[in-house]
Amino acid sequence: LYGDEDIKSFVSSLGDMSDKVIIDATNPLGPFSDGLQVLTWEGGTSSGEKLQLLLPKSKVYKTFNTVGVEHMREALGKEMLIAGDPDPSHRAIVEAVVAAVGFKPFFVGPIRYSRNLEAMAELWIHMAIPGLGG
Repeated sequence: LYGDEDIKSFVSSLGDMSDKVIIDATNPLGPFSDGLQVLTWEGGTSSGEKLQLLLPKSKVYKTFNTVGVEHMREALGKEMLIAGDPDPSHRAIVEAVVAAVGFKPFFVGPIRYSRNLEAMAELWIHMAIPGLGG
């Protein structure tokens, strides 16, 4: 689902997403054969940025992509990083979802920072896979 045509096809299958808030919890990971790698698009953009570009009338937020299931089970007020539109009304929706799960929302900046969140996830996942990481 990470080629340009694949993601365009996925987005078109969503229908009208105007004025919708979208939470992107994905990480565009490549094959594990030679180690883990986050795939990016031309110009080094992230999957969060790509979604925002393809859904210009929506608000895309990257969050929940930097934690594993064991932390999702026991959020216990830990901080959850969020990148996306700084508009308070849209951001409040995402922060409410994050808080409802038990995390403390931590806004890091605009959607371009999803590049950093995806890179953090790559390292975290790499370290968790036996034989690849520490």
